[in-house]
Amino acid sequence: CNRTTESLLYDDQIDDIEKYKLPQNETLSSLWSNFSTWGPCYPRAVEAEASPNNRHLRWSSKKNSNNSNWTYIVQSNSDRITDESSIIYPSYRETYHSPSKQELGGLCRPGFLIIGQGKCGTSSLYHYLTGHPRVLPANEKQIHYFLYHRTRSLGWYYSHFPSLESFLGRGALMTGEASPGYMPYPSVVEMVAKTMGQSSIGGEESSKGGIAIWKDRVQSMPKIIAIVRDPIDRAVSSYKYNYIQPALNKLKAGTGVMASGDKIPGGMSDEFYLKHHLFTFEELAYSELKVLKSCLEPGGEGEKWTYRKYGKKSSMFFHQSFETRKKSSQLSPLIHLDGACYNATKSKPVPRAQWVDLAKENPKKVLLLPNLQLTQSIIGRGLYALPLEWWYEVFSSSSPKKLNEDRIFVVCTEHMSTNAEVTMENVTQFLGLPNFDFSNVTGAGRYNVGSHRGYDTVTPGEDSNVDDDDSEEEGRRMNLDYSQTESELASISDDLMLELLDFYRPYNERLFKLIGKACPWKN
Repeated sequence: CNRTTESLLYDDQIDDIEKYKLPQNETLSSLWSNFSTWGPCYPRAVEAEASPNNRHLRWSSKKNSNNSNWTYIVQSNSDRITDESSIIYPSYRETYHSPSKQELGGLCRPGFLIIGQGKCGTSSLYHYLTGHPRVLPANEKQIHYFLYHRTRSLGWYYSHFPSLESFLGRGALMTGEASPGYMPYPSVVEMVAKTMGQSSIGGEESSKGGIAIWKDRVQSMPKIIAIVRDPIDRAVSSYKYNYIQPALNKLKAGTGVMASGDKIPGGMSDEFYLKHHLFTFEELAYSELKVLKSCLEPGGEGEKWTYRKYGKKSSMFFHQSFETRKKSSQLSPLIHLDGACYNATKSKPVPRAQWVDLAKENPKKVLLLPNLQLTQSIIGRGLYALPLEWWYEVFSSSSPKKLNEDRIFVVCTEHMSTNAEVTMENVTQFLGLPNFDFSNVTGAGRYNVGSHRGYDTVTPGEDSNVDDDDSEEEGRRMNLDYSQTESELASISDDLMLELLDFYRPYNERLFKLIGKACPWKN
Protein backbone atom coordinates (compact mmCIF):
# COMPACT_ATOMS: atom_id res chain seq x y z
CA CYS A 1 0.00 0.00 0.00
CA ASN A 2 1.37 3.38 -0.97
CA ARG A 3 2.62 5.50 1.96
CA THR A 4 0.50 8.49 0.88
CA THR A 5 -2.54 6.29 1.13
CA GLU A 6 -1.39 4.77 4.44
CA SER A 7 -1.34 8.17 6.07
CA LEU A 8 -5.05 8.55 5.30
CA LEU A 9 -6.33 5.09 6.31
CA TYR A 10 -6.82 3.60 9.75
CA ASP A 11 -4.24 1.09 11.01
CA ASP A 12 -6.70 -1.80 10.97
CA GLN A 13 -7.53 -1.03 7.33
CA ILE A 14 -3.83 -1.11 6.44
CA ASP A 15 -3.43 -4.46 8.20
CA ASP A 16 -6.39 -5.89 6.30
CA ILE A 17 -4.96 -4.72 2.98
CA GLU A 18 -1.48 -6.10 3.70
CA LYS A 19 -2.78 -9.47 4.89
CA TYR A 20 -5.29 -9.93 2.10
CA LYS A 21 -4.43 -12.54 -0.53
CA LEU A 22 -6.30 -12.75 -3.82
CA PRO A 23 -7.86 -16.13 -4.61
CA GLN A 24 -6.16 -18.24 -7.27
CA ASN A 25 -6.86 -17.02 -10.82
CA GLU A 26 -8.45 -13.87 -9.35
CA THR A 27 -7.30 -10.37 -10.25
CA LEU A 28 -7.88 -7.15 -8.34
CA SER A 29 -9.92 -5.95 -11.29
CA SER A 30 -12.27 -8.93 -11.34
CA LEU A 31 -12.58 -9.00 -7.54
CA TRP A 32 -13.45 -5.30 -7.50
CA SER A 33 -16.15 -5.64 -10.14
CA ASN A 34 -17.95 -8.24 -8.00
CA PHE A 35 -18.37 -5.90 -5.02
CA SER A 36 -21.84 -4.40 -4.64
CA THR A 37 -20.47 -1.28 -2.97
CA TRP A 38 -17.27 0.16 -1.56
CA GLY A 39 -18.39 2.06 1.53
CA PRO A 40 -20.75 4.71 0.18
CA CYS A 41 -19.59 4.17 -3.43
CA TYR A 42 -20.56 1.94 -6.35
CA PRO A 43 -17.61 0.18 -8.01
CA ARG A 44 -16.90 0.65 -11.68
CA ALA A 45 -17.57 -2.37 -13.85
CA VAL A 46 -14.28 -1.49 -15.57
CA GLU A 47 -11.71 0.56 -13.71
CA ALA A 48 -11.07 4.17 -14.57
CA GLU A 49 -8.35 4.94 -17.06
CA ALA A 50 -5.08 6.01 -15.49
CA SER A 51 -4.45 9.35 -17.08
CA PRO A 52 -3.48 12.89 -16.07
CA ASN A 53 -7.22 13.69 -15.87
CA ASN A 54 -7.58 11.35 -12.87
CA ARG A 55 -6.73 13.92 -10.24
CA HIS A 56 -8.33 16.07 -7.54
CA LEU A 57 -12.05 15.42 -7.12
CA ARG A 58 -13.52 13.46 -10.03
CA TRP A 59 -17.19 14.13 -10.72
CA SER A 60 -17.91 11.76 -13.65
CA SER A 61 -17.15 8.18 -14.59
CA LYS A 62 -14.99 7.04 -17.48
CA LYS A 63 -16.70 4.65 -19.86
CA ASN A 64 -14.96 1.94 -21.87
CA SER A 65 -11.78 2.19 -19.80
CA ASN A 66 -9.59 -0.80 -19.12
CA ASN A 67 -6.75 0.20 -16.80
CA SER A 68 -6.69 -1.49 -13.37
CA ASN A 69 -3.76 0.45 -11.88
CA TRP A 70 -5.44 1.31 -8.57
CA THR A 71 -2.19 2.45 -6.98
CA TYR A 72 -1.94 5.15 -9.65
CA ILE A 73 -5.58 6.09 -9.22
CA VAL A 74 -5.22 6.46 -5.45
CA GLN A 75 -1.99 8.48 -5.76
CA SER A 76 -3.38 10.77 -8.44
CA ASN A 77 -6.44 11.52 -6.33
CA SER A 78 -4.46 12.22 -3.16
CA ASP A 79 -2.66 15.39 -4.19
CA ARG A 80 -5.22 17.77 -2.70
CA ILE A 81 -4.18 16.80 0.80
CA THR A 82 -1.97 19.23 2.71
CA ASP A 83 -2.70 18.89 6.38
CA GLU A 84 -5.74 17.77 8.36
CA SER A 85 -6.52 21.23 9.69
CA SER A 86 -7.13 22.74 6.25
CA ILE A 87 -10.61 23.20 4.80
CA ILE A 88 -11.28 21.73 1.37
CA TYR A 89 -13.76 24.13 -0.18
CA PRO A 90 -16.40 22.95 -2.64
CA SER A 91 -15.96 23.92 -6.26
CA TYR A 92 -18.96 24.91 -8.36
CA ARG A 93 -19.90 23.86 -11.87
CA GLU A 94 -22.72 24.86 -14.20
CA THR A 95 -23.04 21.54 -16.02
CA TYR A 96 -22.91 17.99 -14.72
CA HIS A 97 -22.40 14.51 -16.03
CA SER A 98 -25.88 12.94 -16.22
CA PRO A 99 -25.83 9.14 -16.38
CA SER A 100 -29.00 7.10 -16.27
CA LYS A 101 -30.22 5.63 -13.00
CA GLN A 102 -28.51 2.32 -13.77
CA GLU A 103 -25.10 3.85 -14.55
CA LEU A 104 -23.85 4.40 -10.98
CA GLY A 105 -20.39 2.86 -11.33
CA GLY A 106 -17.76 5.02 -9.67
CA LEU A 107 -20.36 7.31 -8.06
CA CYS A 108 -20.90 7.77 -4.32
CA ARG A 109 -23.94 8.34 -2.13
CA PRO A 110 -24.35 11.14 0.42
CA GLY A 111 -24.03 10.10 4.05
CA PHE A 112 -25.81 13.16 5.41
CA LEU A 113 -28.31 15.81 4.36
CA ILE A 114 -28.46 19.20 6.08
CA ILE A 115 -32.11 20.11 5.51
CA GLY A 116 -32.26 23.68 6.92
CA GLN A 117 -33.82 25.82 8.23
CA GLY A 118 -32.94 28.76 6.02
CA LYS A 119 -31.27 31.77 7.68
CA CYS A 120 -30.08 29.62 10.56
CA GLY A 121 -26.46 28.94 9.63
CA THR A 122 -26.44 26.00 7.23
CA SER A 123 -23.53 27.45 5.22
CA SER A 124 -21.30 27.63 8.29
CA LEU A 125 -22.38 24.19 9.50
CA TYR A 126 -21.71 22.64 6.09
CA HIS A 127 -18.29 24.26 5.67
CA TYR A 128 -17.26 23.32 9.19
CA LEU A 129 -18.31 19.71 8.63
CA THR A 130 -16.49 19.42 5.31
CA GLY A 131 -13.39 20.66 7.13
CA HIS A 132 -13.21 17.21 8.74
CA PRO A 133 -10.46 15.24 6.92
CA ARG A 134 -12.76 12.25 6.42
CA VAL A 135 -15.60 14.29 4.86
CA LEU A 136 -15.59 15.36 1.23
CA PRO A 137 -17.81 18.21 -0.04
CA ALA A 138 -20.28 18.02 -2.89
CA ASN A 139 -19.47 20.20 -5.87
CA GLU A 140 -22.12 22.61 -4.65
CA LYS A 141 -23.71 23.03 -1.25
CA GLN A 142 -27.33 23.26 -2.34
CA ILE A 143 -28.31 20.58 -4.84
CA HIS A 144 -32.01 20.45 -3.93
CA TYR A 145 -32.41 17.21 -5.86
CA PHE A 146 -35.36 16.01 -3.78
CA LEU A 147 -37.23 19.30 -4.22
CA TYR A 148 -36.49 20.88 -7.60
CA HIS A 149 -34.88 18.08 -9.65
CA ARG A 150 -37.10 15.07 -8.91
CA THR A 151 -37.40 14.01 -12.55
CA ARG A 152 -33.65 13.70 -13.02
CA SER A 153 -31.89 10.38 -12.59
CA LEU A 154 -30.23 9.17 -9.43
CA GLY A 155 -27.00 9.14 -11.40
CA TRP A 156 -27.38 12.89 -12.05
CA TYR A 157 -27.71 13.44 -8.30
CA TYR A 158 -24.75 11.25 -7.36
CA SER A 159 -22.61 12.98 -9.98
CA HIS A 160 -22.63 16.04 -7.72
CA PHE A 161 -20.61 14.13 -5.12
CA PRO A 162 -16.94 13.06 -5.17
CA SER A 163 -16.14 9.90 -7.07
CA LEU A 164 -14.97 6.53 -5.80
CA GLU A 165 -11.36 7.46 -6.61
CA SER A 166 -11.67 10.61 -4.51
CA PHE A 167 -12.86 8.59 -1.53
CA LEU A 168 -9.92 6.20 -1.87
CA GLY A 169 -7.40 8.96 -2.45
CA ARG A 170 -8.58 10.98 0.54
CA GLY A 171 -9.25 8.07 2.86
CA ALA A 172 -12.70 9.65 3.13
CA LEU A 173 -15.69 8.13 4.87
CA MET A 174 -18.53 10.43 3.94
CA THR A 175 -19.91 13.19 1.72
CA GLY A 176 -23.17 15.11 1.86
CA GLU A 177 -25.07 18.24 0.92
CA ALA A 178 -26.96 21.11 2.56
CA SER A 179 -30.25 22.17 0.94
CA PRO A 180 -32.34 24.32 3.30
CA GLY A 181 -35.35 24.04 1.02
CA TYR A 182 -35.80 20.42 2.12
CA MET A 183 -37.09 20.97 5.65
CA PRO A 184 -40.59 22.39 5.05
CA TYR A 185 -41.92 19.75 2.66
CA PRO A 186 -43.39 16.31 3.56
CA SER A 187 -42.99 15.27 -0.08
CA VAL A 188 -39.22 15.63 0.32
CA VAL A 189 -39.25 13.31 3.35
CA GLU A 190 -41.12 10.73 1.30
CA MET A 191 -38.81 11.01 -1.70
CA VAL A 192 -35.65 10.77 0.40
CA ALA A 193 -36.98 7.60 2.02
CA LYS A 194 -38.10 5.95 -1.21
CA THR A 195 -35.02 6.97 -3.19
CA MET A 196 -32.33 6.30 -0.60
CA GLY A 197 -34.03 3.46 1.25
CA GLN A 198 -33.30 0.83 -1.39
CA SER A 199 -30.89 -1.82 -0.13
CA SER A 200 -28.83 -1.83 -3.34
CA ILE A 201 -28.88 -0.82 -6.98
CA GLY A 202 -30.38 -4.15 -7.94
CA GLY A 203 -32.86 -4.26 -5.06
CA GLU A 204 -36.56 -3.64 -4.85
CA GLU A 205 -37.67 -0.72 -6.98
CA SER A 206 -41.25 -0.50 -5.76
CA SER A 207 -42.33 2.88 -4.47
CA LYS A 208 -45.35 1.37 -2.74
CA GLY A 209 -45.75 0.72 0.95
CA GLY A 210 -46.48 2.73 4.06
CA ILE A 211 -44.09 4.57 6.27
CA ALA A 212 -43.33 1.51 8.44
CA ILE A 213 -41.70 -0.29 5.51
CA TRP A 214 -39.36 2.59 4.81
CA LYS A 215 -38.65 3.26 8.47
CA ASP A 216 -37.21 -0.26 8.65
CA ARG A 217 -34.75 0.72 5.91
CA VAL A 218 -33.59 3.90 7.60
CA GLN A 219 -30.09 2.50 8.18
CA SER A 220 -29.43 2.65 4.43
CA MET A 221 -30.51 6.29 4.18
CA PRO A 222 -28.40 9.42 4.77
CA LYS A 223 -28.46 10.82 8.27
CA ILE A 224 -30.44 14.03 8.65
CA ILE A 225 -29.09 17.21 10.25
CA ALA A 226 -31.25 20.27 10.93
CA ILE A 227 -30.24 23.62 12.38
CA VAL A 228 -32.64 25.99 14.16
CA ARG A 229 -32.28 29.55 15.41
CA ASP A 230 -34.24 31.87 17.71
CA PRO A 231 -37.34 32.25 15.51
CA ILE A 232 -37.64 36.01 16.04
CA ASP A 233 -34.02 36.61 15.06
CA ARG A 234 -34.50 34.32 12.06
CA ALA A 235 -37.63 36.20 11.00
CA VAL A 236 -35.87 39.60 10.99
CA SER A 237 -32.93 38.11 9.09
CA SER A 238 -35.28 36.57 6.53
CA TYR A 239 -37.12 39.89 6.11
CA LYS A 240 -33.87 41.69 5.29
CA TYR A 241 -32.53 38.95 3.06
CA ASN A 242 -35.65 37.66 1.30
CA TYR A 243 -37.72 40.85 1.15
CA ILE A 244 -35.60 44.01 1.34
CA GLN A 245 -32.66 42.84 -0.80
CA PRO A 246 -34.69 41.30 -3.68
CA ALA A 247 -37.06 44.28 -3.62
CA LEU A 248 -34.24 46.79 -3.94
CA ASN A 249 -32.71 44.74 -6.69
CA LYS A 250 -35.92 44.79 -8.76
CA LEU A 251 -36.69 48.43 -8.02
CA LYS A 252 -33.26 49.72 -9.02
CA ALA A 253 -33.47 47.68 -12.22
CA GLY A 254 -36.78 49.28 -13.07
CA THR A 255 -38.76 46.03 -12.89
CA GLY A 256 -40.62 46.73 -9.64
CA VAL A 257 -44.42 46.70 -9.60
CA MET A 258 -46.66 48.39 -7.02
CA ALA A 259 -49.43 46.50 -5.28
CA SER A 260 -51.78 48.60 -7.44
CA GLY A 261 -50.20 47.11 -10.56
CA ASP A 262 -48.41 50.28 -11.64
CA LYS A 263 -44.72 50.10 -12.58
CA ILE A 264 -42.06 51.81 -10.45
CA PRO A 265 -39.30 53.69 -12.29
CA GLY A 266 -35.73 52.52 -11.70
CA GLY A 267 -32.53 54.40 -11.10
CA MET A 268 -33.43 55.96 -7.74
CA SER A 269 -31.45 55.63 -4.51
CA ASP A 270 -31.87 52.77 -2.03
CA GLU A 271 -33.07 55.29 0.51
CA PHE A 272 -35.87 56.46 -1.79
CA TYR A 273 -37.18 52.96 -2.39
CA LEU A 274 -36.87 51.97 1.26
CA LYS A 275 -38.88 54.99 2.32
CA HIS A 276 -41.64 54.93 -0.31
CA HIS A 277 -42.09 51.40 -1.68
CA LEU A 278 -41.25 48.78 0.98
CA PHE A 279 -43.41 47.34 3.71
CA THR A 280 -42.04 47.26 7.25
CA PHE A 281 -41.29 44.04 9.08
CA GLU A 282 -44.20 44.76 11.41
CA GLU A 283 -46.65 45.13 8.55
CA LEU A 284 -45.68 41.81 7.00
CA ALA A 285 -45.46 40.10 10.40
CA TYR A 286 -48.91 41.16 11.60
CA SER A 287 -50.56 40.16 8.32
CA GLU A 288 -48.94 36.72 8.46
CA LEU A 289 -49.68 36.20 12.16
CA LYS A 290 -53.38 36.77 11.51
CA VAL A 291 -53.43 34.03 8.89
CA LEU A 292 -51.32 31.59 10.93
CA LYS A 293 -53.38 31.91 14.09
CA SER A 294 -56.55 31.08 12.17
CA CYS A 295 -55.01 28.26 10.14
CA LEU A 296 -53.34 26.58 13.14
CA GLU A 297 -56.35 26.54 15.45
CA PRO A 298 -57.11 23.03 16.79
CA GLY A 299 -59.30 21.36 14.19
CA GLY A 300 -58.67 24.25 11.80
CA GLU A 301 -57.83 24.37 8.14
CA GLY A 302 -54.18 23.49 8.77
CA GLU A 303 -55.11 20.08 10.16
CA LYS A 304 -57.98 19.45 7.72
CA TRP A 305 -56.06 20.36 4.55
CA THR A 306 -53.01 18.36 5.62
CA TYR A 307 -55.07 15.27 6.39
CA ARG A 308 -56.80 15.40 3.01
CA LYS A 309 -53.48 15.82 1.23
CA TYR A 310 -51.27 13.35 3.12
CA GLY A 311 -53.29 11.06 5.39
CA LYS A 312 -56.82 10.34 4.23
CA LYS A 313 -56.16 7.40 1.89
CA SER A 314 -54.58 4.18 3.16
CA SER A 315 -52.21 4.21 0.18
CA MET A 316 -50.64 7.50 1.27
CA PHE A 317 -47.10 7.39 2.62
CA PHE A 318 -47.95 9.08 5.94
CA HIS A 319 -51.39 7.47 6.41
CA GLN A 320 -50.28 5.33 9.37
CA SER A 321 -48.69 8.35 11.03
CA PHE A 322 -52.03 10.15 11.00
CA GLU A 323 -53.83 7.10 12.37
CA THR A 324 -51.30 6.73 15.19
CA ARG A 325 -51.59 10.39 16.15
CA LYS A 326 -55.39 10.20 16.22
CA LYS A 327 -55.14 7.57 18.95
CA SER A 328 -52.55 9.41 21.05
CA SER A 329 -53.21 12.32 23.37
CA GLN A 330 -49.46 12.97 23.50
CA LEU A 331 -48.97 13.60 19.77
CA SER A 332 -50.16 16.68 17.90
CA PRO A 333 -51.63 16.39 14.38
CA LEU A 334 -49.17 16.72 11.52
CA ILE A 335 -49.47 20.01 9.63
CA HIS A 336 -47.90 21.03 6.32
CA LEU A 337 -47.66 24.75 6.96
CA ASP A 338 -46.70 25.93 3.49
CA GLY A 339 -49.41 23.95 1.77
CA ALA A 340 -52.25 24.58 4.20
CA CYS A 341 -51.87 28.17 5.40
CA TYR A 342 -50.58 30.35 2.55
CA ASN A 343 -53.23 30.80 -0.12
CA ALA A 344 -52.57 32.25 -3.55
CA THR A 345 -54.73 34.96 -5.16
CA LYS A 346 -55.60 35.71 -8.77
CA SER A 347 -53.89 39.10 -8.51
CA LYS A 348 -50.34 39.07 -9.81
CA PRO A 349 -49.21 42.24 -7.95
CA VAL A 350 -50.72 40.87 -4.69
CA PRO A 351 -49.95 37.15 -4.94
CA ARG A 352 -51.00 36.02 -1.43
CA ALA A 353 -54.32 36.36 0.38
CA GLN A 354 -52.62 37.46 3.60
CA TRP A 355 -51.49 40.68 1.86
CA VAL A 356 -54.82 41.83 0.38
CA ASP A 357 -55.61 44.28 3.19
CA LEU A 358 -52.01 45.55 3.24
CA ALA A 359 -52.19 46.27 -0.49
CA LYS A 360 -55.41 48.25 -0.11
CA GLU A 361 -53.83 50.42 2.59
CA ASN A 362 -50.48 50.78 0.79
CA PRO A 363 -51.03 50.49 -2.97
CA LYS A 364 -47.62 51.98 -3.84
CA LYS A 365 -45.59 49.35 -2.02
CA VAL A 366 -44.10 46.14 -3.42
CA LEU A 367 -45.19 42.54 -2.82
CA LEU A 368 -44.43 40.76 -6.10
CA LEU A 369 -40.93 39.32 -5.64
CA PRO A 370 -38.98 36.14 -6.44
CA ASN A 371 -39.20 33.24 -3.98
CA LEU A 372 -42.67 33.97 -2.65
CA GLN A 373 -42.45 30.80 -0.54
CA LEU A 374 -39.87 32.65 1.57
CA THR A 375 -41.49 36.09 1.67
CA GLN A 376 -44.90 34.71 2.64
CA SER A 377 -43.51 32.71 5.56
CA ILE A 378 -41.12 35.08 7.33
CA ILE A 379 -42.83 34.16 10.61
CA GLY A 380 -44.00 30.65 9.76
CA ARG A 381 -40.61 29.20 8.93
CA GLY A 382 -39.66 29.69 12.58
CA LEU A 383 -42.27 27.11 13.63
CA TYR A 384 -39.60 24.43 13.39
CA ALA A 385 -41.55 21.69 15.17
CA LEU A 386 -44.16 21.49 12.39
CA PRO A 387 -41.83 20.48 9.51
CA LEU A 388 -39.45 18.49 11.70
CA GLU A 389 -42.21 16.22 12.97
CA TRP A 390 -42.56 14.83 9.44
CA TRP A 391 -38.82 14.04 9.33
CA TYR A 392 -38.93 12.42 12.77
CA GLU A 393 -41.70 10.13 11.56
CA VAL A 394 -39.12 8.38 9.36
CA PHE A 395 -35.72 9.07 10.88
CA SER A 396 -36.29 8.75 14.63
CA SER A 397 -36.22 5.55 16.62
CA SER A 398 -39.64 4.08 17.29
CA SER A 399 -38.65 3.38 20.88
CA PRO A 400 -38.11 6.22 23.39
CA LYS A 401 -35.43 4.06 24.98
CA LYS A 402 -33.39 4.11 21.76
CA LEU A 403 -33.03 7.83 21.12
CA ASN A 404 -29.32 7.26 20.55
CA GLU A 405 -30.32 5.29 17.44
CA ASP A 406 -32.09 8.25 15.84
CA ARG A 407 -30.91 9.09 12.34
CA ILE A 408 -31.76 12.78 12.79
CA PHE A 409 -29.90 15.42 14.80
CA VAL A 410 -30.80 19.06 15.46
CA VAL A 411 -28.25 21.84 16.08
CA CYS A 412 -29.08 25.11 17.86
CA THR A 413 -27.54 27.99 15.92
CA GLU A 414 -26.69 29.81 19.15
CA HIS A 415 -24.69 26.82 20.40
CA MET A 416 -22.71 26.77 17.16
CA SER A 417 -22.14 30.52 17.50
CA THR A 418 -20.88 30.45 21.10
CA ASN A 419 -19.14 27.07 21.18
CA ALA A 420 -18.58 25.83 17.65
CA GLU A 421 -15.98 23.20 18.58
CA VAL A 422 -18.29 21.38 21.01
CA THR A 423 -21.18 21.61 18.55
CA MET A 424 -19.08 20.04 15.80
CA GLU A 425 -17.88 17.32 18.17
CA ASN A 426 -21.54 16.42 18.76
CA VAL A 427 -22.25 16.38 15.03
CA THR A 428 -19.15 14.23 14.44
CA GLN A 429 -20.28 11.74 17.08
CA PHE A 430 -23.77 11.60 15.57
CA LEU A 431 -22.36 10.84 12.11
CA GLY A 432 -20.00 8.19 13.49
CA LEU A 433 -16.88 9.99 12.27
CA PRO A 434 -13.48 9.83 14.01
CA ASN A 435 -12.74 12.57 16.54
CA PHE A 436 -11.23 15.72 15.05
CA ASP A 437 -10.08 19.07 16.42
CA PHE A 438 -12.27 21.62 14.60
CA SER A 439 -10.65 24.69 16.19
CA ASN A 440 -8.70 25.68 13.07
CA VAL A 441 -11.77 25.18 10.90
CA THR A 442 -14.28 27.01 13.07
CA GLY A 443 -11.72 29.68 13.95
CA ALA A 444 -11.68 30.87 10.35
CA GLY A 445 -15.08 32.52 10.87
CA ARG A 446 -18.62 32.02 9.66
CA TYR A 447 -19.83 31.72 6.11
CA ASN A 448 -21.99 34.04 4.02
CA VAL A 449 -23.11 36.27 6.86
CA GLY A 450 -25.14 39.42 6.45
CA SER A 451 -25.79 40.34 2.81
CA HIS A 452 -23.30 37.94 1.22
CA ARG A 453 -24.71 35.62 -1.44
CA GLY A 454 -23.06 32.47 -2.64
CA TYR A 455 -21.75 29.84 -0.25
CA ASP A 456 -18.04 30.34 0.23
CA THR A 457 -17.57 33.86 1.64
CA VAL A 458 -15.97 33.68 5.07
CA THR A 459 -16.27 36.46 7.66
CA PRO A 460 -13.64 36.46 10.45
CA GLY A 461 -14.94 35.71 13.93
CA GLU A 462 -15.18 39.21 15.39
CA ASP A 463 -17.08 40.53 12.35
CA SER A 464 -19.43 37.59 11.92
CA ASN A 465 -22.90 36.75 13.09
CA VAL A 466 -25.16 33.77 12.62
CA ASP A 467 -26.72 34.94 9.35
CA ASP A 468 -25.77 33.03 6.27
CA ASP A 469 -26.89 32.64 2.71
CA ASP A 470 -29.63 30.07 2.83
CA SER A 471 -32.05 31.43 0.25
CA GLU A 472 -33.57 28.80 -2.01
CA GLU A 473 -32.83 31.11 -4.92
CA GLU A 474 -29.42 30.29 -6.34
CA GLY A 475 -27.27 33.12 -6.08
CA ARG A 476 -26.75 36.58 -7.10
CA ARG A 477 -24.20 38.61 -5.22
CA MET A 478 -25.48 41.98 -4.08
CA ASN A 479 -23.66 44.89 -2.52
CA LEU A 480 -26.31 46.96 -0.78
CA ASP A 481 -25.84 50.02 1.40
CA TYR A 482 -27.36 49.66 4.85
CA SER A 483 -29.12 52.72 6.21
CA GLN A 484 -31.02 54.07 9.14
CA THR A 485 -34.20 53.68 7.12
CA GLU A 486 -33.59 49.96 6.68
CA SER A 487 -33.01 49.56 10.43
CA GLU A 488 -36.30 51.32 11.08
CA LEU A 489 -38.12 49.09 8.60
CA ALA A 490 -36.83 45.98 10.37
CA SER A 491 -37.43 47.20 13.94
CA ILE A 492 -39.83 45.42 16.30
CA SER A 493 -42.09 47.32 18.69
CA ASP A 494 -42.63 46.09 22.24
CA ASP A 495 -46.20 45.07 21.41
CA LEU A 496 -45.13 42.97 18.42
CA MET A 497 -42.27 41.42 20.40
CA LEU A 498 -44.69 40.27 23.11
CA GLU A 499 -47.10 38.89 20.50
CA LEU A 500 -44.33 36.99 18.74
CA LEU A 501 -43.04 35.56 22.02
CA ASP A 502 -46.53 34.36 22.94
CA PHE A 503 -47.09 32.93 19.47
CA TYR A 504 -43.80 31.04 19.26
CA ARG A 505 -43.67 29.78 22.86
CA PRO A 506 -45.85 26.62 22.53
CA TYR A 507 -44.16 25.67 19.27
CA ASN A 508 -40.71 26.14 20.80
CA GLU A 509 -41.70 23.87 23.68
CA ARG A 510 -43.04 21.35 21.18
CA LEU A 511 -39.71 21.48 19.35
CA PHE A 512 -37.59 21.05 22.50
CA LYS A 513 -39.62 17.99 23.49
CA LEU A 514 -39.19 16.54 20.02
CA ILE A 515 -35.41 16.98 19.86
CA GLY A 516 -34.70 16.25 23.52
CA LYS A 517 -32.99 19.54 24.38
CA ALA A 518 -33.68 23.27 24.68
CA CYS A 519 -32.09 26.06 22.68
CA PRO A 520 -31.18 29.33 24.46
CA TRP A 521 -33.89 31.54 22.97
CA LYS A 522 -35.88 34.52 24.20
CA ASN A 523 -38.87 33.52 26.33
